[in-house]
Amino acid sequence: MFIHNKQYFAFNIWDQDSIKSVIDAAQKCSHDIILQTSSRIFEKMEWKLIREFVTDYSNRAGIKAYLHLDHCRDIELIKTAVDNKWDSVMIDASHLPLEENIAITNQVCDYAHPKGVLVESEVGQIQGVEDDIVSDKAGIADMEDIRRFLNNTNTDTFAAAIGTCHGLYKSTPNIRYDIIEQIGKITDKPFVVHGGSGLTDMDFKKLLSYGNVRKINISTELKQAYRMGILNAEEKGFLKSVGFDVSKVKDEIHHAIQKTAEHKLGLLDKEKNYE
Repeated sequence: MFIHNKQYFAFNIWDQDSIKSVIDAAQKCSHDIILQTSSRIFEKMEWKLIREFVTDYSNRAGIKAYLHLDHCRDIELIKTAVDNKWDSVMIDASHLPLEENIAITNQVCDYAHPKGVLVESEVGQIQGVEDDIVSDKAGIADMEDIRRFLNNTNTDTFAAAIGTCHGLYKSTPNIRYDIIEQIGKITDKPFVVHGGSGLTDMDFKKLLSYGNVRKINISTELKQAYRMGILNAEEKGFLKSVGFDVSKVKDEIHHAIQKTAEHKLGLLDKEKNYE
């Protein structure tokens, strides 16, 4: 399983241009990456074309880029991703009672594993908004629930509510590093950190210091980079009606997204000393 071998940043993408921006960053930093789509974006994609494009473009860049379907509650949509050779899928049944979460996760594993696709799952609802999946429930995942879930599912990777949230942070998050440490003592399954956008470099360094943290998700910051690219283009006069140049606007957006991804990937190379 690729995610057992190293630590990854996983970047949410929405089209071929955003894919190119992130893969170009990965090439420059010499790091493999995970490209992930929300359920809403996935439904709008030409799945076969995206799969072929990611494989071809990453091969030419000399890096590995894995495709992941993030936060999905639709079993049929997950099956579509599996059938179209996505590398991993996430079944998010964290809003359901634990036993139902366990049963649905195993249902997905039974479908995905024979086709060589990894399954990510979640225990405890992570706060915030991930496209059309919303959770306003405060709280931290219970360690006993985590134990029961891991003991009774075949999930390959999993996330848990540890104080991070999707979207923009309204205050400084209180990340429960102690839970990450406890999880590392009871399982060797890779742990996934959701809600990476908005965390400080020091937060990332500390998260990456835990060997069981194998995947950290970045979504909102790439979308904000897209917006910043448009604002930069406007500031440079590229949006004026006279002389409007689509290619220059796209270049600004590409540059902004690539730089954001490069900064995150660079954290994987820095000395993990956060004190």
